[in-house]
Order: sequence, then structure tokens, then C-alpha cells
Amino acid sequence: MFLKESNQWHNYCSFIVMRKTILFLLFILFSSSLTAQGNLGVNFGLNDDNFGTIENIKNKIDNYNLDIKNSTGFQFGVFTEIDLITFYIRPELNLIFSKSKNATAFEGNSILDQSINIAEHSYKSTDIQVPIIFGYKILGPISVFAGPSFKYSLSNSSNFDLEEIKDKYTLSLLIGSRVKFRSLSLGLRYERGLNNKEILIINANGVELDNANVDLTTNKLSLNLSYDIPYGLFKKKKN
Repeated sequence: MFLKESNQWHNYCSFIVMRKTILFLLFILFSSSLTAQGNLGVNFGLNDDNFGTIENIKNKIDNYNLDIKNSTGFQFGVFTEIDLITFYIRPELNLIFSKSKNATAFEGNSILDQSINIAEHSYKSTDIQVPIIFGYKILGPISVFAGPSFKYSLSNSSNFDLEEIKDKYTLSLLIGSRVKFRSLSLGLRYERGLNNKEILIINANGVELDNANVDLTTNKLSLNLSYDIPYGLFKKKKN
């Protein structure tokens, strides 16, 4: 009882921290744009997510060919970019939709049972992401960047019965590069979670997986397209 209440309190505190972070970011987004100190823009990205794999399985067959892995997703959001000549700071607020499908082959757990079993896992999630990007312009329109990424899980679903996700608030490191031409920019990003997120499998649709878990740690490659909204849209017209 105490443990359950402790987990609920932890989730509540995480939600409050994330909400305050989002509100603060929204304040920065609009105030920096309205005062002409930064660009306000929109972005869209396609993600190759490597998550949802089944780990810690006994008698796993590593070389068994399973052409089932399929982890994709997309995201969209808003950002502001504060230009500091050769550097820039870019806070973002994104909504991410992800899904994955993975399978693992393993042998029976006894000498009499040498059959090959297949466990298939499907997982979907919706998250709010708040990355704070610090960029450096290296040559003309080309720049590199890195920064922390804060994420809060809004919803998730799995075809397995999984242990409750206790910590919905995660921290990742994001690195990448981009090319920018006027108001359009195209970037490639890699994001890796700094805290491991392995969830115990309670029931795998009748397949026996003793002490196995699902790895939900962020491990994502993204292709992003961004557009800077012209300053004139936020300036008052003179009479």
C-alpha cells in the first residue's frame, strides 16, 4: 500500500515538473519571438525508433532470422531559435507518436522440450518532448548541435501484460547536424536515453518468459524538417 502511494506521488511530482517546464518553454517561445530576439517556427520529423525489444530471455537464439522488426514514428511541434552569431539556442515543444514491433526466438527450457518458440511484442506510445538544443555554425548553412531532451509519457499500450511504468519522466541526450537555407532547415538527429527503462513482462500472451523484460529506453534516429515563421506575422502594423 505504501509502495503504491509512493509511486503515485512520484508520478504526480513528475507531471507537475513537466507541466511547469512546458509552461516555461511556451513563455520563452512566444516572448522571444514577439520581442524579435528569436525565430518562432514549426517542425515535423520522421523517426526510426529502436525500442520495445525483449531482453533477458533464457535460451535465446541470436542468429535466428526474424524479419519482423519494425519501429517507426513521427513528431511535430513548435520551436524558437535565438541567434547568437556563431551559436544558437533552440528550445522545442514536440508531440511524438511511436510504435514498434519486435520478435525473439528461443528454445524450450527443458531437455525434453527443444522446440523453437517465438515471442512477438507490439508497443505504441505518445509522448511530450522538450529538447533544449545548443547549436554551433561550422560552415555556411551547416551546423552541429547537442543538448538535453526531457520527455513525459502521455499514454502507452502493449500486447503484453507489463509491469506498471513507475517513472513517466525521462531524460535523453540529443546530438545532430542540420543544413539551413533561409526559412527552411533539414536536420538529422540521434537521441539516446540516459536512464535505462526496462519493464518486467508479467504475461506474454501465454508464452513463458521467466524474468524477461521489455527495453523501452529511448534510442532514436530522426529526420527533421523545420520552417521559420516570418517576423512580420508578429509585428503590429503601423497606422
